Amino acid sequence: MTNSSPSGGSNMDNPALSATQAELLQRVLDPEQSAPWLSADVADEYAKQVNTAGQALEISDEESAQGWEGLSITLAQIWGSTTLLSQLQAKFAGRLPSDFLMAIGEKAQQVAKGGQPMVNQLIACVQDGFENMATADLQVMARPMAFAMRGSSADEFVDATIQSVRKADWDALSPIEQARLSLAAARYAISQTDGTEA
Repeated sequence: MTNSSPSGGSNMDNPALSATQAELLQRVLDPEQSAPWLSADVADEYAKQVNTAGQALEISDEESAQGWEGLSITLAQIWGSTTLLSQLQAKFAGRLPSDFLMAIGEKAQQVAKGGQPMVNQLIACVQDGFENMATADLQVMARPMAFAMRGSSADEFVDATIQSVRKADWDALSPIEQARLSLAAARYAISQTDGTEA
């Protein structure tokens, strides 16, 4: 028994259909146009949208640093961390750069139990950040903080120092203002180190 198509003919009977199939096959196999169903205009527009979206997601180094600092503070608060750095960040939030606060905290832990005079400990904590400032100038600013360590007014002295320095970006402060804030941070870090390690 012979199998025949329902229309009684073959594909060759419809020349328009075979021409359409041949054209589609040619377009699919054309190496110049890998996606015949996607026009070049649509592809270019899509590429522009992707590039625009990528540029919108870019952030500057400053935004990245601020975001990281904010995230660090938030995580420290959430986890209830009692590390010296988190204590310094809580006390001096936004007043000193985070990396400098970290350096002060690390140095404070090194010098706190060294037996040096308090003035020398304070200067050792901040001196790397003030290479252009004379040690004698740092000593003049550190002495009142060193003597305040002996009395019960030490915390009040640190708070008063923080309040006496105008609130501005770190780079906008004068070297004297930066030094005063840094020495107050060093004094606070040393007292916290003494308290936590005792």
